[in-house]
Amino acid sequence: MQPHMNTKKALLIIVLVIIAGALTFFISKSRSNYSQTATSTPKVEEGGLHTGIQIKPELPGQTLPFSNDPKDLAWAVFQKYLGYNKDQNLEGVRGVVYKVASVCEDPKTTIDCKARMNLAWEYGNVLKKEDFVNVWEDSKQIILATDFKTREDDSIIGRDRSIIFFVRDENKNLKMLSFSPFKGVIVNKGTASQEELNDRIVRYTEDKDKDGIADYDEECLAVKEGQTCTQTNPKIRDTDGDGLWDGIEALIQ
Repeated sequence: MQPHMNTKKALLIIVLVIIAGALTFFISKSRSNYSQTATSTPKVEEGGLHTGIQIKPELPGQTLPFSNDPKDLAWAVFQKYLGYNKDQNLEGVRGVVYKVASVCEDPKTTIDCKARMNLAWEYGNVLKKEDFVNVWEDSKQIILATDFKTREDDSIIGRDRSIIFFVRDENKNLKMLSFSPFKGVIVNKGTASQEELNDRIVRYTEDKDKDGIADYDEECLAVKEGQTCTQTNPKIRDTDGDGLWDGIEALIQ
């Protein structure tokens, strides 16, 4: 009887050792998989493959547009323009604008060019995309504009808006043409009534054909002695029919 009992015990011990080994293996495997899942972040490479390489777009100051909406596309160009100005990167600016300012073309005026770039960043950086509720666009140009605001104190009253102009170049690439954080007029109150003042600032700034230039300026009513002005039709966006709106064309010229 004793040899038979010893054989049973030996077999039982062997079975227990096998079970314990299997449990150890599965627990170790499970912990390894959990650790890998918890500590590794999948990185996406071009083509959608998960690799160990993470691609970071090199676009200073710009959020990539995820739609073909004209406002999104224009705003992305504007943010890229501001980023280049902040970094004093003239070549970068040159790549996103229709034409750089003449002061930046002459090496002798480098200091003035850098000062201009600083101002562009300071004035443009405070503008907010959501404020540009007016979007006018076609295949050749885009204008983003805020609604007009009236500002006044004891002696003056003004009416202005922020506006950004874009035009497409010969390769159909969208380029920034110009921007103004405060485009409008300021007049002295004098002895005029509030009604007269309100009527005056509206008349000086109204842009009924939405071409980016005030009707008053299109009629050359603001021209002073000795100045020249090309009169355009304030009721038609593109007076000469060349495809460029009057406000865009005035800036190009």
